[in-house]
Amino acid sequence: MRGLERRHWRWPAAGILIVGALLVPPLAGLGEQLNPDSSAKFPIFLGTSALVLSLWAISYNLMLGYAGIVSFAHAAYYGVGAYTVAILFQRYHVPVLAGLALAPVVAALVGFLSGLVALRAVRLYFSLLTLAISQLLYAIAFNWYSVTGGDNGIHGLELPDFLSDYSILYYFVGAAVGVCLVLMFSLVRSPFGAALLAIRENRERARSVGINVRAYELAVFTIAAAFAGVAGGLYALFEQQAYPEQLYWTANAQPVVIALLGGIGSFLGPALGAFIYTVLDNQLSKNFAYQFDILLGGIVLAVVLLAPGGFASVPDLIGQLRRRFSREAESAVAESSGHAIEASDPGRAARIKAIQADRLPADTREPLLVIEGLSRHFGGLRAVSGVNLTVHALDRHAIIGPNGAGKSTLFNLITGHLKPTAGRVRFGGRDITGKPPHMIAKAGIGRTFQITMIFPKLTVLQNLQYAMLAHRGRTVRPFGRADRMYRDEALDLLAAVGLGPYAELPAGLLSHGDQRAIELAISLALGSRLVLLDEPTAGMSAFETQKAMELVRRVAQEKNLTLLFCEHDMEVVFGTAQTVTVMNQGQVLTQGRPEEIRNDPEVKRVYLGELEETA
Repeated sequence: MRGLERRHWRWPAAGILIVGALLVPPLAGLGEQLNPDSSAKFPIFLGTSALVLSLWAISYNLMLGYAGIVSFAHAAYYGVGAYTVAILFQRYHVPVLAGLALAPVVAALVGFLSGLVALRAVRLYFSLLTLAISQLLYAIAFNWYSVTGGDNGIHGLELPDFLSDYSILYYFVGAAVGVCLVLMFSLVRSPFGAALLAIRENRERARSVGINVRAYELAVFTIAAAFAGVAGGLYALFEQQAYPEQLYWTANAQPVVIALLGGIGSFLGPALGAFIYTVLDNQLSKNFAYQFDILLGGIVLAVVLLAPGGFASVPDLIGQLRRRFSREAESAVAESSGHAIEASDPGRAARIKAIQADRLPADTREPLLVIEGLSRHFGGLRAVSGVNLTVHALDRHAIIGPNGAGKSTLFNLITGHLKPTAGRVRFGGRDITGKPPHMIAKAGIGRTFQITMIFPKLTVLQNLQYAMLAHRGRTVRPFGRADRMYRDEALDLLAAVGLGPYAELPAGLLSHGDQRAIELAISLALGSRLVLLDEPTAGMSAFETQKAMELVRRVAQEKNLTLLFCEHDMEVVFGTAQTVTVMNQGQVLTQGRPEEIRNDPEVKRVYLGELEETA
């Protein structure tokens, strides 16, 4: 519902911003020649500055808002764009417009190289590395007098005659910013943008559906740097200078503050923040020069606390207040009762074309997954030790054992989330030992996790659509509408698992049981040859468990899927599995048909007897 509300006000808000920006030059008196001392030109100057800041902030929001990357090097790419225009003009007499065309190329190259370095670290260390990169580039600009002009910078850039009128320059900058915004907007709505959102929400789940997280982060880092370079080049154009303070580490706070003011949750939010910031900067610095930083910090803090989504979220906040006393507000959160799987329709899921059948005929029982001597040691702890296991195609293979037996560690080794200390894993005749998770997912292995792994802020429908896009290799496309792709197949699958009524709700609002149903739907949506289910019915009632496993068995049979699952519920194990492997203390204790395992005295002693005593 929140997504629908945003659609209602998003385009009117965009129209208001655009019209408001276009009205600035007439207020200052069109047609006057460029005159820095003319007060009539000051509003145009502010409008131009706001346009450049909006482009800079939105390019930063590509990383922060869409991929969850917190970088402190964005000022460096902004400065690189400005210096590209200035250096080419001063040293090589290249026209400023030609330099502007090269600014995104140079900034993208610098962003790519610095991204290669910074993305080797994670979380806080990544941010600190980007800060170090920014300071390094600042030091180069500050001290390289022969090229950058040192601490004096480069001044006196000459504009073409047709840009000598300040109002025409304003429209030129506005047109350049508009083109960049259209390109970025198309990018974030594309399958590539869908991959970024998936990474932002849950990196591990994104990897498990086939997204190369590191490659996409490097790509968006480079793209954001390119657009920041355009913003820096435009700044050099209308200010006719470039100086080293543009790259200083404190300058990195500017796009962050602007994005927070406007709202990182919407595409145009930072643009709104840029215009607000420009007005605040002008008024506060003029009237409260010595208290500027304190007042600005207080305003940003108030916005973050009162409207975490920035000024762009104000219509949402008003809508929430309006609905707080209505029954609609309660139903939006309470619709998910946790019993969605009870309404599942296994027959409908079996008919879904998006779930691809295995290439093997139904009577084939060839080895699909072969594990040889697999081990994983954590210091002196042998979590998995010398495991040999063969899973045949079209089998429903269960792994059971007490807590700490190594079942989840084994799953992580198979799917690439952990690298083995020793041993080999072969899938479909190919060695996949130690391969990264996205490559293993692409090879045809899907999985669910012991702890629920979904994309919480995306809608239930988007969880399935984006998983399908990633697994089928469509997320490399930087064009097209991601939310229109695989929509019908995803809706069919949601209806099959009983989640149809909640398709447009954010997945994080659903109950634990329904979130498990989402994860089950994702694993089925991938259409993998081998599906690993790590305690698929955890947190479900007895009836939900029965319906969930009925769905799994039906789809596995009709779509020729091979299942490898671990489960503590013995009714689920013996009612679903065709082969059972028992693990204890990181090793395989025994393997056989369900009836053989049920009657094995050693298994009863180690595991089944323990479960009976617990019951």
